Amino acid sequence: MDRHRSFGLSDLLVIATALLLLAAIAAPWVAMARDEARATGCQDHMRTIAKACRGFAEVHQDSLPSNRRQPHTGWNTLVLPFMDQAKLYDKYDLSLEWYEGGNRDVGMNALSTLVCPAAPHADRVIRLLDPDGKEFSAKATDYVASSGAYLHTNQPERLYRGAMASPGRHYGASNVTAGHAVRLNEITDGLANTFLVVEMADKPNGWRAGKLHDDKSADKTHRPLVDGFSFGQWIAPNWNHLRSYDNDGQNQFGDCAVNCSNEGSLYSFHPGKAYAAMADGSAMPIRAGLEQEVLIALVSIADGELIATEDFQAE
Repeated sequence: MDRHRSFGLSDLLVIATALLLLAAIAAPWVAMARDEARATGCQDHMRTIAKACRGFAEVHQDSLPSNRRQPHTGWNTLVLPFMDQAKLYDKYDLSLEWYEGGNRDVGMNALSTLVCPAAPHADRVIRLLDPDGKEFSAKATDYVASSGAYLHTNQPERLYRGAMASPGRHYGASNVTAGHAVRLNEITDGLANTFLVVEMADKPNGWRAGKLHDDKSADKTHRPLVDGFSFGQWIAPNWNHLRSYDNDGQNQFGDCAVNCSNEGSLYSFHPGKAYAAMADGSAMPIRAGLEQEVLIALVSIADGELIATEDFQAE
């Protein structure tokens, strides 16, 4: 009787050990599958955004959406009808600033298409002060318009014009002042090789090379807003002039233009890549560590750089 019981206990130990071993072996595969599912979701979001921008252009004389002034209006708001959000768009008053009146209520809508499934703090809000000092909040996005890019320095003469350039801004490296929103036919460097919108995830939290160095998720402080600029709220004019960083994400204009810093640079939570919405309506995985010269070629719209997909696409 004792021998049978001993054998049974040993059997259970063997089975338990085998199950633990199988779980250990399977864990990396499960994590990989989860990462890939999140990446696919993010790519789908970016593709939706790219098609929405092109849909906007189709009914606006080929002009892409652009952040407007007087009153300030973000490009995200303008493409809402092309993202199955016509009812939300109808609630927005284009005669007011994005933070005035009922527009504040619009900005507190969380739009899943504007958030990457892989990014942390999906429900974060941006806490702000209006010009009268009154507190309000707006929901965040992980995606930013590619308005331009700096090469080697943030001086105007090194700023290249992007597809979502802001009217009135001088882009010295491209030798042009943007007098209007960019038209698709002005993108002569190739629609498939030109950014519209890129990942710059989890702002206003600050990330450097995979490490959170400035955690604002528990910060209840409301910061004064800046006209024509977003701290990560989707409803404000949401753009950036992109640049590279060094590999640890501390200093600008190093060798790494993807996944080294989310402070004015492409940044995602996908291993080895970040996604970008392209001017042809596609969404492309851009390889981590991209060189800043290749970044310039992907941002600029009519400066004659020669670039192939293998120069920037992640595997």
